[in-house]
Amino acid sequence: MEPTMAAVARAAAAFARRRTHVAARAASTVSIAPPPKDARESLQALAQLRGEVALVTGAATGIGRAVAQLFVEAGARVHAFDLAPCELPGAASTVRVDVSDVPALTAALRSAIDAERGRVDHLVCSAGLWTFGDVDETTEAEFDRLIGVNVKGSFFALAAVLPAMKAQRRGSVVIVGSDQSFVGKPGQSLYGLTKGATAQLVKSTAAQYAQLGVRVNAVCPGTIDTPLMRGAVRQIARMKGQSAEGEEDLVTWLKTAQPMPRLGEPEEIALAIAMVSKVPFMTGALVAVDGGYTCQ
Repeated sequence: MEPTMAAVARAAAAFARRRTHVAARAASTVSIAPPPKDARESLQALAQLRGEVALVTGAATGIGRAVAQLFVEAGARVHAFDLAPCELPGAASTVRVDVSDVPALTAALRSAIDAERGRVDHLVCSAGLWTFGDVDETTEAEFDRLIGVNVKGSFFALAAVLPAMKAQRRGSVVIVGSDQSFVGKPGQSLYGLTKGATAQLVKSTAAQYAQLGVRVNAVCPGTIDTPLMRGAVRQIARMKGQSAEGEEDLVTWLKTAQPMPRLGEPEEIALAIAMVSKVPFMTGALVAVDGGYTCQ
């Protein structure tokens, strides 16, 4: 059937509105996240952490501590948050807080932003827990505990900093995901659920806030030699009735589970997070740093 003139007119008007919307959106973002002009400017971007304000959760140990240390050494003003004490020389502040306690977490993050006169350039959500067990063996208390730290902690940390980032029309959020943001593993349904949720939180918020200059990404580590990983190995060994020798056998197996046959180091993940934090055109990305595990 031939289209009527009225239908053609409506289609033309819709196309014109779409072009106007796209042009307006493009114009509004030119000054939000400008691309580097050349290689030198790209390298300078990584050095521009000096004087920037970074909030890091889970900063007492492991990946979070490595991130906080890197940012401090790069000259950023780092506010570190963890349930355990943070010993971080050079930090602007260290705060003990349970990230699953939303009112306490929100108050702690916003207090740090207030201390910086409303400025926050980076949020890194690294606080996390791990567990091993089948779905039908998982208790409600264990479920709530992991959801509270791994999902609720990141969600409401992001919610706490968004008003400041939106007001200044810039900001980088990096949430620590996992290889289980991409793939499943036996015995890790609950942990995998939390890291799958992290992936969708990143993608949804990235899509929503890109036009306001707020970038949201995830860096997704594989097996990294941290206290969390060592604790996981001990838990699995105990469940299997194995000794310390069994623990070392499990670590050896973990080293050979990916194409690069070794464990990753927290400093490698911190470097990836710093790089992701400074790429203007990157948002909504899930960046695997896993020795090739998820490419198999």
